[in-house]
Amino acid sequence: PVIGLFEMVLEVADLAAAERFYHDMIGLPIAERWSDERPAVWLALGREDFLGLWPPETGGAAAIHDGRGGRHVHFALRVPMGTLDAVRERLESLGYPIESWDFGAGNRAIYLDDPDGNVIELTERTTLWDGSPATEGIG
Repeated sequence: PVIGLFEMVLEVADLAAAERFYHDMIGLPIAERWSDERPAVWLALGREDFLGLWPPETGGAAAIHDGRGGRHVHFALRVPMGTLDAVRERLESLGYPIESWDFGAGNRAIYLDDPDGNVIELTERTTLWDGSPATEGIG
């Protein structure tokens, strides 16, 4: 069985701008940086999960299995309970338009666009999809 998400890669038009957004604005630590013929940045999502950012030339024929970019609806990153309001206020103060949703039972989220137009959700969760309690566990 699948036990979790290990990595996800986004194709980005400007690697430096994407890195600034995810590292400086969202706060993801840099786990690894590729240079040479396949530039990319890997950011940590917890302890064992990673978000990769790479420009178009790093994908396609240069990538394993012709990895290529594409459109997605959005992806969600969990933040610790009680921090979402501060995250929203900081991002709004930096000029990012934010959309907020309250799903009830302490499950709340904010949505914003990254520099490439990818929709990012930042969420606090008290429950999971099946109604069981969410934990603050490390990925």
